[in-house]
Amino acid sequence: MRSRYLATAVAALFLAAACAGPGSGGSPGTSPGGGSPGTSPTGGAGGFDPAAVSGTVVLSGWKASPEEGAALQKVLDGFATKYPNIKVDYQPSEDYDTQMLARFSSKEPPDLFYMDSSKAPEWIDQGVIQELDTWASERGFDTGQFYESYLNAFKGTDGKVYGYPKDGNTLAMAYNTDMLEKAGVKPPTTLDELTAAAEKLTTGGVKGVCLNNGLDRAGAFIYAYGGGILSDDKKSSEFTSDKTKEAVGWYLDFFAKGWGARAKEDMGVDWCGQALGEKKAAIIFEGGWLDPYMKSNFADTKYAWAPMPKGAEQATLGFTVSYSIGVDSKNKDAAWVLLTYLTGPEGMKTWTEGGVANPSRKDVPAVAGKEILVDGAAYARPWSFIPGFSKAIDAFGNAMTAAIEAKSASPDDVIAKTEAAIQQALSGQ
Repeated sequence: MRSRYLATAVAALFLAAACAGPGSGGSPGTSPGGGSPGTSPTGGAGGFDPAAVSGTVVLSGWKASPEEGAALQKVLDGFATKYPNIKVDYQPSEDYDTQMLARFSSKEPPDLFYMDSSKAPEWIDQGVIQELDTWASERGFDTGQFYESYLNAFKGTDGKVYGYPKDGNTLAMAYNTDMLEKAGVKPPTTLDELTAAAEKLTTGGVKGVCLNNGLDRAGAFIYAYGGGILSDDKKSSEFTSDKTKEAVGWYLDFFAKGWGARAKEDMGVDWCGQALGEKKAAIIFEGGWLDPYMKSNFADTKYAWAPMPKGAEQATLGFTVSYSIGVDSKNKDAAWVLLTYLTGPEGMKTWTEGGVANPSRKDVPAVAGKEILVDGAAYARPWSFIPGFSKAIDAFGNAMTAAIEAKSASPDDVIAKTEAAIQQALSGQ
């Protein structure tokens, strides 16, 4: 599995270099270190003493904003105080996926690095990520406080964990408080109430809801409707179920009746957050990234959070990124100490207390105002599928676009084309 990946990676890098030119941006081993981490320091839980570890850890990821960079530095400062014998060499990357592909191929990955939940199935399947369950058991790290929806995003098909979630975000409903009050509409708590609210709130140049054509939003409503995408073991499709078909038809109906609209194509704004800020839509469905955006750009627009409307079940999507260690990482013991500090209660409390991210642990409290987003983790479905599933995501988006532009509420074409792509992914094509 891994040799096939590395050969493919080299070819992909060669092609990327040829096209873009300069400046473009299996199983691990059976030992606890998944390779040759050297002799583990002893003296702590399970015979491992993190205070006895020394060396340099190369940490890599991306920096989404200056605020995020400042928050991470604060956590790293706390780590340096607690573990003065371990130095952290932080190397963020702007072209992260391409650089990680190159480093995996050359067997020189960072010691600790980000792994997005959407990439996790492929990276784990390719055999380049260190399995962590053995270490957690032998070294006494309790993973029971992670929300399952976030931790499960980093499980391989073998049921083992290959990363710990550094934080998490869920979708929730954000609404313009003035618009709803003026229209005499209470924040909808069910899918039926959402339909009625969208109709009543659509007036003049204002749409009741801002939606998009992507599975990363519609998927939340498919689950709420009682439908499915993949089975829980990710070995079969649930996309042709009656409930999934009903959910897709219900979602398309917002566009067909004019109560919902896309941000860029229909309202001329970059995303639904801007539609809320400019008062072009009364209700949107986003995550915690909305708050800093609204504070910086639309501080005068009054809005509030509510849980996603409930259908047959309460559901939302959970988005997360892990800290992970590579099979070929050079300083695994020091990387483990940093990993468990960053994702443990002490490090995560520091990381999330400024509101730049939400905790992925139940024992770390939510920052005031973020409670609804954090509580959603208890019923969120992870945004993580199987290798090759990106084709299904693309197929869904393209078919939805065609249906929306045709003002059709029929789900048939969306279901058929997405299902074909899902079957390709399941068969490994």
